[in-house]
Amino acid sequence: MRSRFAKTLLKLSFGAIILVVIILKVPRESVLLSLKEARPPFFLLALGIYLGGQVLSAYKWRLLAEPLGFHRPFKDFVAFYFIGMFFNLFMLGSIGGDVYRAALLAGTEKSRMRSAYSILAERYTGGVALLSFCALSVTLFFRDSLPLSLRTSVLGGLILGWILLLTLPGLVRAFPWLGKLARKVKLEDFTIYWERPKRGLWVLGLSFCFHTINILTVALLGTALGIKVPLAAYFFIVPVVDIISTLPLSISGLGLREGGYVFMFKLLGIEAAKGFACGLLVLAVVLISGLMGAIVYFLSDYPVVLRRKRG
Repeated sequence: MRSRFAKTLLKLSFGAIILVVIILKVPRESVLLSLKEARPPFFLLALGIYLGGQVLSAYKWRLLAEPLGFHRPFKDFVAFYFIGMFFNLFMLGSIGGDVYRAALLAGTEKSRMRSAYSILAERYTGGVALLSFCALSVTLFFRDSLPLSLRTSVLGGLILGWILLLTLPGLVRAFPWLGKLARKVKLEDFTIYWERPKRGLWVLGLSFCFHTINILTVALLGTALGIKVPLAAYFFIVPVVDIISTLPLSISGLGLREGGYVFMFKLLGIEAAKGFACGLLVLAVVLISGLMGAIVYFLSDYPVVLRRKRG
């Protein structure tokens, strides 16, 4: 218990240190001026489409959960998704709330491993979409302005992601122990989604739609701040920062996200103050969305499910 608390404290400190370093390095007056001059209509529009994107992602999650035996009303998936966003505010990386989503979906009867598999599939298909956007943007628009190592990492990650996505059934046949592992954790078959190709294609399409919405959210926030970069730039910036913020190095990606926006915008010639201000507005959207999840959590019966499962 003490070890877990110490790790959490360490990672909270890590994120806080990054923020402090940014605050000390970036002209605070310029950041405050940028935030003061930000146009509220663009922020509100960004918040609105971001929330809509979360509902869309909850629908995608439902499509992935049903083949595993989880048949619940759509409103439950939306509620679980927002509750997960609430717990993301206190967990490691920006996806720590997935643990609570898995518990809520499993309820008191079904396997948490199966529910976790649906979330893993949701995250993985989203990651493939993110890397696809990033690689396309790098190849078409920023081939000559970005470091070779960064371009190579993006393209390498994309190729590996698609190879695994397309060849998993073959890997299961080649390595029987994968099937045994699946049965051991009550998944029966790792390749269950490949048996429903139409649903799989639909899920991939929704993944691209969802991340387009997230990218446009940040583009609107950049517009609110008067950041002048091509729209295509956000299809590179946002995926990279999103991937960085999922690393379990800080609480809710704090510091990693904001530092990521400073660094990525600076690569494109945007002053650090604007990049940091954009990171803070993104953080505000995440906080507001998470607090909406808190309302759902505390004003519903869903916490009872978690307490029963723990008992």
